[in-house]
Amino acid sequence: MNTFIHEIGVIDKQGNKHPVNFKVGLNVVTGKSSTGKSALIEIFDYCFGSSENTIPKGVITISAAIYYVALAVNEQEIVIARDPVIASKAFFRRVEAFNTKDIDRDYFNASYFRPLGEFKKHLRGLFLDIDDVDESLAARANRRFNQKAPTPSVRSFSSFMLQHQNLVANKHALFYRFEEKEKRDQAIEHTKIFLGLVDQDFFILSQEKERISSEIRRLERQKETDKRTSENYKQKVYPVLKQMYALMGFKDEPLPLKKVLRHPQDAKDQLDSIIVSERINYNSDSSTQLYNQLILTRNQKNAELRKLQRQVSSIKKHIQEEELFVDNIKQFSSPRHVHISASICPFCHTEKDSLRQSAEKLQQAITKVSGNLAQARPMKAKFESSLVDVERNIEVVSRALTELNQQIMEIEKTDKQLAEQKSLYESVIMQKAKLFALLDTLNMVDDAKLEKEISDINKQLNKINNGLKKYNVQKGLESASAKVNEYMAEIGKNFSFEASYKPINLHFSFETFELYHLTPENEKIYLRSMGSGANWLYCHVTLFLALHKYFAELGDKCAIPSILFLDQPTQVYFPDFTRDNSNSFEEQKSKEEEWRTDKDRPVDEDVKAVENLFSQLSIYCNEVKANYGFSPQIIVTDHADNLTLSNEVSFESLVNNNRWRIRGLIHPVEE
Repeated sequence: MNTFIHEIGVIDKQGNKHPVNFKVGLNVVTGKSSTGKSALIEIFDYCFGSSENTIPKGVITISAAIYYVALAVNEQEIVIARDPVIASKAFFRRVEAFNTKDIDRDYFNASYFRPLGEFKKHLRGLFLDIDDVDESLAARANRRFNQKAPTPSVRSFSSFMLQHQNLVANKHALFYRFEEKEKRDQAIEHTKIFLGLVDQDFFILSQEKERISSEIRRLERQKETDKRTSENYKQKVYPVLKQMYALMGFKDEPLPLKKVLRHPQDAKDQLDSIIVSERINYNSDSSTQLYNQLILTRNQKNAELRKLQRQVSSIKKHIQEEELFVDNIKQFSSPRHVHISASICPFCHTEKDSLRQSAEKLQQAITKVSGNLAQARPMKAKFESSLVDVERNIEVVSRALTELNQQIMEIEKTDKQLAEQKSLYESVIMQKAKLFALLDTLNMVDDAKLEKEISDINKQLNKINNGLKKYNVQKGLESASAKVNEYMAEIGKNFSFEASYKPINLHFSFETFELYHLTPENEKIYLRSMGSGANWLYCHVTLFLALHKYFAELGDKCAIPSILFLDQPTQVYFPDFTRDNSNSFEEQKSKEEEWRTDKDRPVDEDVKAVENLFSQLSIYCNEVKANYGFSPQIIVTDHADNLTLSNEVSFESLVNNNRWRIRGLIHPVEE
């Protein structure tokens, strides 16, 4: 997102203002050591919502009463600030148009300070409009107190904007704050939001998809339960129907079971006209035939049950024998030593060893047998599995027997009632009532209504799936990574990587946030395995320039601010500049030449490398602005000065009066 810093500054305890002004594109703050250059990145980070104040202790922290940053986000002008005394709050104020003359101690009115958490949410509103990033409501329910997943924070933006002095040429780390796993994981997880691949609708649709899918599964389970219930009742209908027909004396079934089950209510209406006293055949033996058939079937089931019970007994016996066999094997061991005395003939005193040979053969045989026994394949598991199958079959047969007995008892009960002068038609009516009660139950589990409900919900799910089709996150991340890799190839060729890494072929993934160089042999060489501080520096710079070029290409779709801080990038060439206390860069270079030995690289070569670095940064900003209408704002804090750039841009224009050789960030104010 097009974001631009107007000013970073400090209001000291005397009310004096110490501002650093910036312009679009590349900015350079140059100066000697201990002037506050590196404090700028920390002040920005602190004002941007960091809960920790990491501004270097010294003159600045002793003097400061207010730290502030004035910036524009898509032409919205705001001022953010922190008072180190009240670290739990932060200042947020919108302005029509920023004017540095308006900034003084009274500007930071207490009414504009708000709790830090609220401040960060308010600041986030300038870049993102999102409140709920849970894709799964079930996952939320599993969290303590049913908490929402952490929403994207402006703090995650810092990983893309800040390259501190100890990070810009680090071979073990690429991104600020990634040493903390939770912050790293959140930044990676939220990248799809930052890149505009998803929005609030995506998460709402995802939640609805999960909810509706869960409802469909619930209805499908209910449907399956109803189906099992219906099948259970259907099995009970046929015996009752047969007995009623037998009592009526029907040889054929006037209304087959299939038709009865197809439409239970219609069957009841038809049976009302069929089951009437006038149609009873008092001379029929249908009831007796049914009774005899049930007795025969019961006898067959009894025989089947006895057979299964004998199988259970046999299997259990085999299991016991198997257990005993295993116990005996564990106790069995072959003899380790065999003691045999030699036999000597009493007459010729000749020693015979045939017994020894036989004993050794016996020992070998015992060893072989014991080994075979120890390796014998156990059968207990197979027996136990068979036992379970047989016992299940017994349950099925037992249930069938129970039902047969019930039917037989019903016929015997009817016969007894007839013997006691009860009316046959009365028995028929009782059987009919029982049948109709079962048919009413079948009507209750009719799943036509359930099918319609499932169909309607599936239509909702299809609508949601169609809405989610436009969000192809996986493809979007892969496409974004490919773009960044393409830009790294363009940018990286302009830096002086070591010969073994030329042509540089860097690859980055938005899914893992890993960076590696791919050799012509397809070997992946990760940053940590590359040699030379210059290579590490160029990898960092190449990656972050490529990222911000891609962010600029996305325009307003990308939430990440188009700001990049590079703190002390030339330290890999001038490590001794940490003790830079000269009044000019030229003077410091002369000292550097004196410190170096004949084995070291000439200072002029390092200066050329530094000039190329700044030249490429300047060229990059100009090209991105020409292509996309705005350029990332790059702020470099360094010791280098008076450089000659290859694109003929004046280095002095990049410094823009931010040269701190005589003064620093906190400097005496003229009376």
